Amino acid sequence: MLGLIRYIVELCPEVNGQLFENGIPLANQLVERSLTYDDEELDSVYTDDNGYFKFPAKSLKSRKPGSIFHEPVVRIIIDLEKDSQIYNLWIGFQHGLKTPIEFKKCLANLNADLSNEELKHHLINPKDSLDEHFIKSIARWEKQN
Repeated sequence: MLGLIRYIVELCPEVNGQLFENGIPLANQLVERSLTYDDEELDSVYTDDNGYFKFPAKSLKSRKPGSIFHEPVVRIIIDLEKDSQIYNLWIGFQHGLKTPIEFKKCLANLNADLSNEELKHHLINPKDSLDEHFIKSIARWEKQN
């Protein structure tokens, strides 16, 4: 009976960001999002005159989480190409059906400058130190309490 139940898999929360190059907002840049669970889902948006962009939240229904042999993992990549170079705004893996709270916080403020070096960020849920994630990004975030 478990194989008949369809579970909601959160692929990505709403994303809000702003792009800069050396502190100057980048207008009309194509930002792409790739979400991979069973299949890859691609979407893209252009930055506005002030470098702002936004992606809607995405989820899907799947029977796979009903299997004891299935471990849900979602790959989230948000990037752009400029002058033949790829800039990674977000590369991360979500384990489980729900988006981690730290992903939601960071993706709600995905502000990046193309002059930033890509770093590996260690995200830890302050309410559960075992809920930790590593992502790569050129974005920077203030420490949140």
